[in-house]
Amino acid sequence: MLPPREISVAGRKIGGTHPCFVIAEIGVNHGGDEALCAAMIEEAAHAGADAVKLQTVTPEESYHPETESYAIFAASVLPEGAQERLVGCAKEAGVVLFSTPGDLSALARLEAAGVPAIKISSGLLTNVPLIRAAAETGKPLILSTGMAQMSEVETAVEAACESGCQAFAILQCTSLYPAPASSLNLRAMDALRQSFGVPVGYSDHHEGALACIAAVAAGASLIEKHFTLDCSAPGADHAISLEPDEFAAMSRDIRAVEAMLGSSAKAPVEAELPLREARHRRLVAARDLAAGEVIHSGDVFLMRLPADRPALPAGWLDRVLGRKVRQPVARLAGLTEDNVDLGR
Repeated sequence: MLPPREISVAGRKIGGTHPCFVIAEIGVNHGGDEALCAAMIEEAAHAGADAVKLQTVTPEESYHPETESYAIFAASVLPEGAQERLVGCAKEAGVVLFSTPGDLSALARLEAAGVPAIKISSGLLTNVPLIRAAAETGKPLILSTGMAQMSEVETAVEAACESGCQAFAILQCTSLYPAPASSLNLRAMDALRQSFGVPVGYSDHHEGALACIAAVAAGASLIEKHFTLDCSAPGADHAISLEPDEFAAMSRDIRAVEAMLGSSAKAPVEAELPLREARHRRLVAARDLAAGEVIHSGDVFLMRLPADRPALPAGWLDRVLGRKVRQPVARLAGLTEDNVDLGR
């Protein structure tokens, strides 16, 4: 049995008709500096993020020491107890903090810190043991799908569900840094939504904010975008991150797009209702019409009238043609049910 279409993370509803859940991906852009990370959390909150996300890794458990990843993550380990303190910092700032555990030891630290959700990154999507362990925590999972075949997404979802996961979301992602526009495949969100029936979103590695805004227009319930205080800082993710002012502009644009999308119902908005009589074409006498005359096509204009002038709508033309005038109608006056014999 799949989880519901809507999920909740620390009281924030995600999916359905709820606003897009905007995640500022700090990752390891803090470089292991807890004070800097705290400052980034506060800046992300001011920039309109709903949540901030870190990457929590035990380097010697996750990466071979000869890999570049080992060097990056070994230089970015936060001090002991920092996760708990940063969770509190985020709560004070009004945002949710969660993280990606790179390994089972990191997962245990995150559970102890009380994070309200677990992110499974694209590189971990085939790490079924970690997914099972994360699901067993009972926390909502957010699964990113960069590099993945649909069958691998299915395996990850099956593992999560079998291990007790009751709430998860899935993110379309392209694991290129930066990811060219032609590689983003935002329409894959439709396939993920249809296949799994859960909230679906987009994790972005494209330069700038355009892809995130486009994803919201395409129906993303979550957006994850890398965040930094300085794009020129050394490190793998800074160059594809947004600085606070840019992130704030993206957040505003996302909310504007949501307002533009409205609902799936087609109807006039309330402010349009008074305009209908003034804007729609109506039936107007093209000449003076005497009582008893038969109305022919050349006797009628389809005209925009002042809103306070009564007249039948243009769609009634066929019902009027061939009918007799009941009362005299002056040129440019509206044809109405009172002055036209409609045979009823």
